[in-house]
Amino acid sequence: MFAELIPAIARMTRLWAQAAISPVTECRRPLVALLMVLAWPLFCLLQLGHWLGFLIDEILFRGWRRVEVREPLFVLGPPRSGTTHLHHVLSRDENTTTFRMWECLFGLSVTGRKLLLGLGRLDRALGRPLGRAGGWFGRRFLAGMDDVHPFSLNAPEEDFLALMPAMQCFILVVAFPRAEWLWRTARLDEAVDAAARRRLMRFYRACVRKHLYVHGTDRRLLSKNASFSGMAEALLETFPDARIIACTRDPKKTVPSQLSAIRPGLNAAGFDRVPEVLRDRFVELLKFYYLHLERTARARPGQVVVVDNAALHGDLHRTVADALQALGLGLDDAFARALADLDRASRGFSSVHAYTLEEFGLTAEEIEERFAEVYRIRRFGRVGRSAAGKGDHGDGP
Repeated sequence: MFAELIPAIARMTRLWAQAAISPVTECRRPLVALLMVLAWPLFCLLQLGHWLGFLIDEILFRGWRRVEVREPLFVLGPPRSGTTHLHHVLSRDENTTTFRMWECLFGLSVTGRKLLLGLGRLDRALGRPLGRAGGWFGRRFLAGMDDVHPFSLNAPEEDFLALMPAMQCFILVVAFPRAEWLWRTARLDEAVDAAARRRLMRFYRACVRKHLYVHGTDRRLLSKNASFSGMAEALLETFPDARIIACTRDPKKTVPSQLSAIRPGLNAAGFDRVPEVLRDRFVELLKFYYLHLERTARARPGQVVVVDNAALHGDLHRTVADALQALGLGLDDAFARALADLDRASRGFSSVHAYTLEEFGLTAEEIEERFAEVYRIRRFGRVGRSAAGKGDHGDGP
């Protein structure tokens, strides 16, 4: 995994330079650009801290290298298509283990995890002063994001954040839209040469093995990453016995939801609005995700199934059970009971995250035209047994 270290340092430097010249090249607010230039070295030090932990692992915890990753389950799909909901549901299965926010941000190495787990035990023994402070910080500064994406340090989280030390985590594109390698990473299966693809996947696999080393090698890894939709084939090559549940949703809903979701990040990064060029680039990426996952599902029957967001909300229990059955994965009695409870709780749920196509200069007709191939392949909003893609790779849900 250390093959990514030097390229990562080079990328850190390039992003720092981009922030410095961004008021001219990207129309970013100068004050925000200055703050980014000043804060970026601190962020990079945090990432280098992960690399230090990786180095210590090679001295103290080399056992992680003997860990085998067996039948991992990946939740993919275009952003805003129900991946977070499904991830949280599947994480209730005690036979799985998934990355938590705190691990992604601060404890990717075995060393970092063990230190933080020890600190957590000490914090609980002292009455949770750090836990209460973290809760206050979340309520004070992150509560406004709950309708878009809930934040909690102990919540199941997208482990694409594990790619942050390598500076290949796609979320960085919101702050650095001119970083072309991030856009290529989002289309890894088609836009990155084989050697670089294998190098990045070796890094990710090492992070997964370190996670299992700490949390138990007898548990199945559960991973959710919308931005991994463009690397579905690379995941299946890296983990040959992996399974993928791919969520889908009407593009007329995912497009404005995704643009609305990135808007707070763009504002924080110094942009007054979602630039039209960036908007169109995200729209094209979403289209690629839909089509790429459909192609992968057809090519990998038994390893990839597609579920509709409407089915997840309308009949969660049957949709999840059918998807797992189609993948050759069972559900034990405990998870079946938890799934039934979650099904009852989710019925009638309605997000308060509000958005429209028009606020981004788009229309329903334009989306239907741009995503015409997607609509030809799949119908959206149907709730029923075929929602898990069982024997049906045509019309779908």
